Amino acid sequence: MRRTITWALYSLMGVQILFGCAYAAANFGVEQQFRENMASSLPMGAVFLIQFMAATVSVWYVLGELFPQSNKRVRGYVCAFLLTVPFLLHIHMVKLPWSAACSAFLWLLGMLLETSRKGLSKRRAEYLLFVWFFYGVICPDGLWLGGILLVVASFFFRKKGDKIVRFRLALLLGAGMIYAANMGLNSAIPQDRTIYRENTLGIAAISRFVWPNFGKNYFFWRGEVKDVMPLDDAILFSNRVDSMVEEFYPRLVDTYGEKKATKLCLEMARRCFGDRTKETLREIGRDLKDYFLLPFTIEKNLKGEGVSLTAWNYGRMREHTPILVKYYYRYGLFELPFLLLGSLLLWGFKRGNGEKQWKFLVFTWAVYSIWYAMRSNFPVDYKMALPILFLWYLAAVSGVLHGKSETEGGGSGERQNVWFRKKHGEEV
Repeated sequence: MRRTITWALYSLMGVQILFGCAYAAANFGVEQQFRENMASSLPMGAVFLIQFMAATVSVWYVLGELFPQSNKRVRGYVCAFLLTVPFLLHIHMVKLPWSAACSAFLWLLGMLLETSRKGLSKRRAEYLLFVWFFYGVICPDGLWLGGILLVVASFFFRKKGDKIVRFRLALLLGAGMIYAANMGLNSAIPQDRTIYRENTLGIAAISRFVWPNFGKNYFFWRGEVKDVMPLDDAILFSNRVDSMVEEFYPRLVDTYGEKKATKLCLEMARRCFGDRTKETLREIGRDLKDYFLLPFTIEKNLKGEGVSLTAWNYGRMREHTPILVKYYYRYGLFELPFLLLGSLLLWGFKRGNGEKQWKFLVFTWAVYSIWYAMRSNFPVDYKMALPILFLWYLAAVSGVLHGKSETEGGGSGERQNVWFRKKHGEEV
């Protein structure tokens, strides 16, 4: 039974890998136009190779830490599958920061899994801080999301005491360094850092809680707000959330400075939330569900349901090879429920532990979903939430790696588990 399920999963995964190889070959060197494209003198083919290599190394590393007993050939096959998930491969082939951000997230996740299993050492602490710094500079949300994961994971590290205290103090210093580096880069190259400068508390407040009721609540705003935003503009800006971010907030900052602008935005958010509590909570709940169930949200969006940027992303992806992308995209969504069911069945054959690591992955899943739901009222955009998609597809094929580890080397799964834990100094 297990063998049949495993080969069925291999077949489903193999079709996607073939689709991915065909898409990569047909679109190699094709540059797609996005608003937040990075300025780079490198040709698109070189950018893709660099991003794809970084993604390959990070995916392989995470799989090795999550499934340390797995057969390397099976791990390589799963790695190829995760690299060719259509939404992930698409972003690896464009000049956007999200591919590098996803690779940095995976490297940080792998380091956290390794440290939770082997314990905190000076070398691992330095690596964790370095990867977090890289993640925080590459990804607009990396400072906060990476920090949350590091703090929570530190409670599961095996060695406690002064070493953990010093590590947490180092996290505070690291947060300051990342913040300072981002401020410097935002000032030095403002055009290339637009999406980083838009990631502020004031912008989150007005886009999540104030829009689209900015015009309706106009007469409740303080005089400082009315001075920079006439009523006609307020009504007009209520139609587009990006107008709040790109025009209204900069006006506040230019007039009053960032500190007072943030204070005014928070006051407006409190007023709108108090007046429209149920409506706002309903919108937040909708976005939270959409991000948590992101692959199924994409499928719903393709049917014309929901407000998202899926159609825009899909349009850029299919521009050069529309027929191939049509079937590749939809196959990536079609296969997921079957892979999840197959992995769930294979997990039923598995004895052993590792529950803590999977609980941490579920926690990560939830943190990222909550973060992007609260970050703004912007339409759902899967390209900046790639970690959520990765975790979905990782869960969908986890049964293959778990099932293989039981019989690897011809011994029982329990003997293999005991040997591995002894080797790394864990209690049996």
